[in-house]
Amino acid sequence: MATSVFSSLFNMLDSSSINEIASRLAEPGRAVSRGLEASTASLISYLAGRSSDPASMNHTFRLVTEAPSDLNVSNLASAVTGSGGASSTTASLLDSGKKIISLAFGSDQSSILSAIGKSAGLRASSVPSLLSMAAALLMTALGRLVRGEHLSQEQLGGLLVDESAGIKGLLPAGLQDQFERPAPAAATARPLAIGSIPDPRPSSPSWLWVIAALFLIPLLMWLFNRAHVRQVTRVTQAAVERARLGATGLGNFVIRNLPGNVQLKVPQLGVESRLLEFIQDPSKNVDEVIWFDFDRLLFNTNSAELQPASREQLGNIATILKAYPDVHIKVGGYTDNTGDPQHNLKLSQDRADAVVRELVDLGVKPERLESQGYGDQYPVADNSTAEGRAKNRRISMRVTQK
Repeated sequence: MATSVFSSLFNMLDSSSINEIASRLAEPGRAVSRGLEASTASLISYLAGRSSDPASMNHTFRLVTEAPSDLNVSNLASAVTGSGGASSTTASLLDSGKKIISLAFGSDQSSILSAIGKSAGLRASSVPSLLSMAAALLMTALGRLVRGEHLSQEQLGGLLVDESAGIKGLLPAGLQDQFERPAPAAATARPLAIGSIPDPRPSSPSWLWVIAALFLIPLLMWLFNRAHVRQVTRVTQAAVERARLGATGLGNFVIRNLPGNVQLKVPQLGVESRLLEFIQDPSKNVDEVIWFDFDRLLFNTNSAELQPASREQLGNIATILKAYPDVHIKVGGYTDNTGDPQHNLKLSQDRADAVVRELVDLGVKPERLESQGYGDQYPVADNSTAEGRAKNRRISMRVTQK
């Protein structure tokens, strides 16, 4: 499947849509964007978890195929936040969205809403509205794919499973472990009943079987091991490549085409792909609330020194910026709230500066770049948990000119 459900869904949103939703909910635009991501990732993952249940998939497939191909995001936001009436199409979609939410989450809905709110930095009162919007958008995106690709119910289930594997990193903290698949239990040998043991029959002399076994067993073991090695190699090649580059949880590597016949191999859901989609889409305007988090940058502890593994992603960003010379970006540094606020502010500035210096060293003109440290301002997760603090220690970038 060339089209990602996730990218198809977020193609329906632009900065003005995010701003409108944020305004209606009285929430920061960045928190709304993260909330939609976390809500969508949770819905996809939970639906994927039910894909092996024919009754659940039949219900999902029916709701998806009935979803409209187009959706007015402004009308949807008005209807969900209670600030305006809904068209009959939007009202019907929202009703179906409630059924999808109930089908996906069941009795876990309350805990999942709480996890989404903490992960995105949203008020508890805003999360149900955002989840309703995410459900409506997801059904519209899935409906487009099902009709456009002529997918069967089984193929839709496979698509959800594939998609869920690539967006696990976008799930709220605490939900990722729910989707670890346990290793299959070893088969238990069943002893033969006494009555099932066959009577001995005349056969070739036993020593002939011993000689045959001496030759056949090594041959069979060699054939098995050879086939097993080939299978493991095929299955793990992509995973090894992602792990080597720190791109686990970001989907498969895909080729992105840039001006000048430049091709860039990046994770499907990585920051490079998301930045490129924003730059290449003329309908997406420069906006102060649209930030993109680096997902493979590493610094030494309590230091602004970049680790060597970070150069892969920074090299990709430099390649993108050189392919689009009119694009300017601002790099923002953030920390958690542990320790002295002034120290955190300086550390965040130093780290943002380090990223800019690296991009300049890679050939990006310095006048196209700016940096700012925000310290522990604008958290995107709960600082009371280790997972939340890890998410708040981040480097982001914003396009300031296209």
